[in-house]
Amino acid sequence: MLVLVLVLASVLSGQQAKPSTAELSGKVVDRSGTGLPGVIVSLLAAPPTTNRTVITDGEGGYRISRVEPATYNVSFELAGFESYSRARLALEAGQARTLQVALEAAPPENPKPPAPRPDPTFDLAPGEVGVGIETSKGTFYIAVDTEHAPITAANFLKYVDGGFYTRGRFHRATRPDNYAVSLPNRPMMNIIQGGINPARRSEGFPAIPLERTSVTGLKHVTGTVSMARGAPDTATSDFFVLLDDQASLDFGGLRFDDGQGGAAFGHVLSGLDVVRAIQQQPVDGQNLSGPVAIFRVWRLEARNTPPRDLAARRK
Repeated sequence: MLVLVLVLASVLSGQQAKPSTAELSGKVVDRSGTGLPGVIVSLLAAPPTTNRTVITDGEGGYRISRVEPATYNVSFELAGFESYSRARLALEAGQARTLQVALEAAPPENPKPPAPRPDPTFDLAPGEVGVGIETSKGTFYIAVDTEHAPITAANFLKYVDGGFYTRGRFHRATRPDNYAVSLPNRPMMNIIQGGINPARRSEGFPAIPLERTSVTGLKHVTGTVSMARGAPDTATSDFFVLLDDQASLDFGGLRFDDGQGGAAFGHVLSGLDVVRAIQQQPVDGQNLSGPVAIFRVWRLEARNTPPRDLAARRK
């Protein structure tokens, strides 16, 4: 009996109790990928006694240990940079969670106007409108197809002409490390998604009906620009750019259960490398953390060009 008691005591002493607290750690960088020291990282929850604050080290790293299990709002703040916050972050007992963040440099209070420079010129097809999209990761250019997608193109250009995308942001990216594939209807999808300045969302225009690819003849291939779908099958101001071919987004494809697909309305003319750079920014799930700033979106100067065959693009 004594031997049995000693053996049982030895087994119990070798077992480790499950941790009752959680941990949050990660790294904060700027858009070049350089670590940012001195960032104030705050976990905010109710009651106030559960709040925790740390400051990133010389390489931008941070670690908050022994966190009481709860749902928190996390904020990242550094002078000279746009703050970033992540709402409703659940931390469970025994969990060690990593959250990587890229902060955007804050614009100067009195910015100097950009040096005048001519817009690039592109060989646009009849009905296409060139649009520039300047972001903190670079500028890319798209063609908006007013001939084949007149409803969607007109809606997008209203937001462009109204300056709604100034101080907007790319806020979502999907890629192999954050997208759950569900074959055969939802294969891997590589996109970035952006939208208007959040402060102007209440000024937005009414939703438009989905302009199906069965009507426009446009297809969701690499470089296609398409509108994000609302319920049940409408669009407002968010748009996404494809980095791979996605027949599942065309009419009849079943990425959306109703088979109606998405609303393609344009394609990238130049700067697909900028789109890829945005896609590779730090993410929390599919949310960019933090979002990539859109500085401005504008129409390029119109240019008359000879007609050309669009069949290859529309197949």
